[in-house]
Amino acid sequence: MKPILILKTGEVSRRVIPQFGQAEQAFFDVLGEERCAVVDARQETLSEPDWAGIVVTGSIASANDPDPWIVKSEDFLKRAADRAVPIYGVCFGHQHVARTFGGRVEKNPRGWELGTATVSLTEEGQQNALFSSVPESFLAQESHGEIVAEIPPGARVLAHNDNCAHQAFSLDDRIWGTQFHPEYTPAYMEVLIALHTAALPPESFPHWPADEHPLQDWLRKTVRSTPAAQRCLTNFASIVMERLRT
Repeated sequence: MKPILILKTGEVSRRVIPQFGQAEQAFFDVLGEERCAVVDARQETLSEPDWAGIVVTGSIASANDPDPWIVKSEDFLKRAADRAVPIYGVCFGHQHVARTFGGRVEKNPRGWELGTATVSLTEEGQQNALFSSVPESFLAQESHGEIVAEIPPGARVLAHNDNCAHQAFSLDDRIWGTQFHPEYTPAYMEVLIALHTAALPPESFPHWPADEHPLQDWLRKTVRSTPAAQRCLTNFASIVMERLRT
């Protein structure tokens, strides 16, 4: 059986590798390493997209960067779409997929979203296979300073929250993106909060009540388990397997 491709677009901090592994490990933990393959979009040749499905990971890069690997991976994703290969973009991957198919990405005017947040499904999201058995309102892990400002032509908004109008979208029933991370655990989220708050200026978080709580404490208090968001990954795998059988 063809594997699901984890299209790797970024690294995790070297400080977290001993505890959590490389970036693809979080996806392996949910999907199962035996059903996945990994290709690093930044370093490896992207051959013909003959995969069961494609998951595009997060990255510290911007989808608007002119780096050659971003341009090459856009072409790869378009070729995959032409073959009707299911595609699921996560965080940067969500933005990269949106931009590849005609959407627009920009810095979030509401600042960084970091920690566990509440996300709500639209009516279309409640009917979409990616969100099968996911409640109308659920918790998800967030770590982003940019957003999809405009979804691709013909796409549908599946989820939103106060910080990001396009938390999820779908296009042609075979392309999906979620701004949130379905693969992140609470333990990983807490480490990420520590790393980001040490690196980002405080003004990156305009809603932080600085007179009440230290920034890191304020964000860490949001962290919860997010099993409903994680279900998006397993649902994607189910979509892929179903299409392989038809």
